[in-house]
Amino acid sequence: MFQSEKNMTFIMILVPFVWALSGISTKYLSFYIGEEELVVYRLFLSALATIPLLIWMKIPIKISLFNFGLSLVIAIFLMSNYRFYFMGMQRGAAGLGASLVAVLIPIFVYIFMIFSKKSKPLIKDWAALLVGTIGVLLMMNFDQSNLALLISGGNLYFVLAALTYAAITIVGAYMKNMHVLAFNFYISLFGFMIDWVYSYDTSLLVTLMDMDYIFWINILFVSVVAGTAITAVYYTGIRVIGSKKTSVFSLLSPFFAIAFGAIFFQEALNLKNIIGIILAVSALFVLIDLKLKAFL
Repeated sequence: MFQSEKNMTFIMILVPFVWALSGISTKYLSFYIGEEELVVYRLFLSALATIPLLIWMKIPIKISLFNFGLSLVIAIFLMSNYRFYFMGMQRGAAGLGASLVAVLIPIFVYIFMIFSKKSKPLIKDWAALLVGTIGVLLMMNFDQSNLALLISGGNLYFVLAALTYAAITIVGAYMKNMHVLAFNFYISLFGFMIDWVYSYDTSLLVTLMDMDYIFWINILFVSVVAGTAITAVYYTGIRVIGSKKTSVFSLLSPFFAIAFGAIFFQEALNLKNIIGIILAVSALFVLIDLKLKAFL
């Protein structure tokens, strides 16, 4: 089933769907816990959920010294990403926030690649970056906001979440001779251990006994489904249908996120937000050089 390109193409629709829905789950979790708890619980459950996959797929977990150091660096970035994203959800709109992060990540990745001289931008790429920047500013209502309002509204935290995830993407590309699920296992494990020792208040563990089913559904969803299972599907998609086609599905995340924000929290967009999303997604088509004719 997963080896068929046609079947995998349909299955890949689940990736942006789940990624967008995880933003809604994070918003719900912000009603129950703080960022320190979220990071520890999510990383622990992600690492735990990866173990059956490693056993089932017979993936070796041996790690080189280089990949060990790399996983520690990425774990710190991932802890920061979870914190910033959660803090954004505490203060801002779930749908627009998830959409903002989704469009910013590939833009930041491309900018990092320019500075690392791994990509030589053409004139169309500079134009796309400009259009994408304008789109993002419209999504953030930047023209009518001062810095204090941007922070209180969560937008700055969403920007930082996208920036840290882009850093994860760039640093993670240096991983060598190791299966991505095994690598992700170590990242989650190290992140959990670091946050448990330096940030988590163990007295909070007793509060888990009082959590209702809404909390458990959402923490399991963001940790196991969005954090582990859908990651496996995403990387399987890259292998079966290629990174270019896989990128198309990533562009659906902003639209799913906006729809979920409206359904679960009755969030509404203004005209500038809508124009901003269209501009930002259009810019991404150019930056990752997508050709829909080739995809179809």
